[in-house]
Amino acid sequence: MKIKLSEEDRLFSLYIRNKANGICEHCKKVKGVKRLQASHYFGRRNKALRWDEKNVSALCFTCHMVVMTENPHYHTKWMEKKLGKVGFRKLTLASNKLKKWTKDELKELRASLRKKLKEYN
Repeated sequence: MKIKLSEEDRLFSLYIRNKANGICEHCKKVKGVKRLQASHYFGRRNKALRWDEKNVSALCFTCHMVVMTENPHYHTKWMEKKLGKVGFRKLTLASNKLKKWTKDELKELRASLRKKLKEYN
């Protein structure tokens, strides 16, 4: 089932890809912002982590789909290295929390993402 992308998703993805300067976080190849994908460790259905920077990496198509999606054990080890053991444990614990975003929280999130994106333009 395809998840509907919201304005928050579009802004967040653009922010993550800009933050990586168009470089895949895994293979370190320059791909450009438009060719990177925002890869969630815990899927977008997890509302508590959907827009959490620690849960998302900027990856090229090959690293996202072939390396990470096809090899979840490797993805886990890579995320543990990226975040550190303590950071990864905190992310895992946060994944168990339920989150219902209010309209005001989403509005604030959009404003925050727009402000962060201006830093890259």
